Amino acid sequence: MNSTVPKKFVLKMRLIASIEAVLAGASAPVMSATPALFTSTSRWPKNPPPGGFYMVGVNSMHLSCAGTGSRTIIAEAGSGEDSLTWTFLQNSLSKTYRFCSYDRAGTGWSEPQPGVRDALAISSQLHELLKTAHEQGPFVLLGHSLGGLYIREYAQQYPSDISALIFLDAATPGAYEGKAADALGLGEATLRQLTTFSFPVWAMEVSGYARLKHLCSEFPPALSSIQGLFMADQCIPSQDAEQRHEAVALPSDEQEVSNLPGTLPVLVLSEDKSPVLQTPEAFTTWNMLQDSLLRLYPKSYRVIAANSDHFLQTDCPNFAADQIRAFLEPVQDGSAVYGKTTTAPCR
Repeated sequence: MNSTVPKKFVLKMRLIASIEAVLAGASAPVMSATPALFTSTSRWPKNPPPGGFYMVGVNSMHLSCAGTGSRTIIAEAGSGEDSLTWTFLQNSLSKTYRFCSYDRAGTGWSEPQPGVRDALAISSQLHELLKTAHEQGPFVLLGHSLGGLYIREYAQQYPSDISALIFLDAATPGAYEGKAADALGLGEATLRQLTTFSFPVWAMEVSGYARLKHLCSEFPPALSSIQGLFMADQCIPSQDAEQRHEAVALPSDEQEVSNLPGTLPVLVLSEDKSPVLQTPEAFTTWNMLQDSLLRLYPKSYRVIAANSDHFLQTDCPNFAADQIRAFLEPVQDGSAVYGKTTTAPCR
């Protein structure tokens, strides 16, 4: 396992192992048809999500915004995650700023969208969602893991909409290429696993058995205030399909996301020797990729959360909130910290 493979994927592999002895059948892609019982709308009566729904193209997307202030933060989740991963940070930071989280198409409470699921499509759909919801920029984009690629693409496509970028242990295109991909366990073999799940997994999800047995996710303590909502959001076939489609599009993302230097202020928040970085080579590689963001953005600095995990928004939520506030409301000239890396406690 490695730092950019989401927990849901790891837990899904456990699910495969636990049910292959029960169900027989050839390996096949998850079916696109989903019984009405398991669609996002069927989960509303008992667990209504916060926020609202807006038409983007032909389907509905979910957006949740809270707070007011001089800055509006738009949060982009990593692979296999959705808006709920931002619950703690949204509750904390919306006391000072406006904070918006959303569900990419097919995740959380957003309906799937047709077409490819590359960075260009995802960033354009987010742009349309924000426009339809009448959210006013310029925005501070916050991206976790794979979401880091998507906020970079958004900044390329809509530069006048953006005032700053925040990378939360974010992936870079280099993580999926050559020796770096091999060191991180993100080579072709892992991508094949990410893009194909077995028929037994699909059967367990649409039957409700996987959710009943809590086989798809681990409950983050930081999200204790929304436990019912979180558990209702697990083992949804459309989310698995979206994760696969995004993985399929990674080669396109590598080409679309520019490595040209940027001029925006940038904050890089990183994990520190997470258990998922199981080899010294993997940690060295991930650290190198995080440092590459400093070279790409001259007005940037990096803070490492000591003894932390990849999911800083749930494992070190107070660290993340404090660092974001310090970045958006600096007490000194930002140039004093540009290019530097420091460490702070995970809390």
